Amino acid sequence: MKVLFVNCCVRGEASRTLRLCRAALEQIQETLEDVTIEELDLDKEEILPLNGQRLAQRHALEEKGEFDGPIFRYARQFAAADLIVFGAPYWEYQFPALLRCYLEQISVCGLTFAYTEDGRPKGMCKADRLFYITTAGGPILHRNCGFDYIKTLCGDMLGFTQMDWAAAECLDVWGEDVEGRLRQAETELRAKIKAWK
Repeated sequence: MKVLFVNCCVRGEASRTLRLCRAALEQIQETLEDVTIEELDLDKEEILPLNGQRLAQRHALEEKGEFDGPIFRYARQFAAADLIVFGAPYWEYQFPALLRCYLEQISVCGLTFAYTEDGRPKGMCKADRLFYITTAGGPILHRNCGFDYIKTLCGDMLGFTQMDWAAAECLDVWGEDVEGRLRQAETELRAKIKAWK
């Protein structure tokens, strides 16, 4: 099983989100069989948002069905994975803009999705399960906009049917037991992964 870890933990090893991701990946290896983890560290990539010129170039290649070029490498990698793990901190009720640019790169008609005769998107990815991991300085409550966006894009357009999330919240609130909250989140995410069996 090929697991793609999309790492948008831009603070690197100091990231509390990355700590949770590492626990999740460890549990995935313990729970599932023949796991190979491929990590894509977005902070080390040159991912640009689509502007008019890049969009026109991409669209021309999409129309020809020519998906071998470097512009489609993220989409090819995403489409070939068996399981996707996203790791991104909870910023401005969502996630860093870098992850949005990545999602733009993987949303490729003819590679990760196609339109049916009645105009509805149908996913073409190998995976149907994703796990979204985040940490927040305050409470997320009903404003889980990052996961809600991922769920809509990957569910409605890319065809994922099994999507879950885990978070450690209130990590910047004065007086909180931050280590205790992180350990609790690790325990909860491990339990979710064990339930996949």
